[in-house]
Amino acid sequence: MLTSTYIAAWALALMTPAFAEEPAMAARAPQPEATPVVLGTASGGALDPLATRPPLVGPKPAFAGGADLTINVVNSFGVPLSIFYGSNAGAPTPVGNPGSGVITSSTQVLFPSGWAGRITIGKNYDPDGSKIEASLSSPNYVPDVDVSYVDGFSVPISCSCSGVAVAGCNIPLFNDGHTCGNQGAGPICYNPEQSVPNGPATPFFEPCAGAAYTYPNDNAANSYGQCSTGVIDCCVGPQCPAPARQHGKRELSDVSKRHFWGRGEVEASAASEE
Repeated sequence: MLTSTYIAAWALALMTPAFAEEPAMAARAPQPEATPVVLGTASGGALDPLATRPPLVGPKPAFAGGADLTINVVNSFGVPLSIFYGSNAGAPTPVGNPGSGVITSSTQVLFPSGWAGRITIGKNYDPDGSKIEASLSSPNYVPDVDVSYVDGFSVPISCSCSGVAVAGCNIPLFNDGHTCGNQGAGPICYNPEQSVPNGPATPFFEPCAGAAYTYPNDNAANSYGQCSTGVIDCCVGPQCPAPARQHGKRELSDVSKRHFWGRGEVEASAASEE
């Protein structure tokens, strides 16, 4: 459910002109919110404060550089894309307070400890587009990132840490053989499982199940504990690296099998069949 803060931010984004130079971001004033809200769409993902995390076993990690978390975004999609940065209410402001703009090649944003938010990317501004969701929150301050298609799919995104893809799905779903049931301008495919906690993924979204979030509890798609350097490299486009758990299979039309893949039990299944 969209909050008033979320809607107001997107209204501002729609009125913001595109810029030719990188990083093409329009400064956005911080949006105060009396009641803390979570802007993530993936239950159990990087923005879910109720997700089970391992206990704190040591001091907060020390990362090199001025800020605690760096997110790099590379546009390998072939055309300029709209990009929008949003922070959870109460989160500290990213360095430079980026808001909305156009990314033609690449951009980098630095985030302080305690930040949690999302980066929405597509051919145009749509709050239901493909999202990078990330956080560096207490008590463990472990970088966490996921790619969410829970609201909808606009462009393929994957994210890596230390050169290893840990989240997301690089499959261009519009070119993958299934028709989107509810397509908007861009194009964007709105996800009918947006409010269905346990899915399963619909046929259009199914190839990315377990790699990117395709329904709220598609929790195999989270990467908690796989990033330890304080740098997350995200890439937009079908040529981007894919996580090892991305299966990309269309034959899983049976509901129970799609549930199985969505829970991330692919390895167990493969082992049992050998």
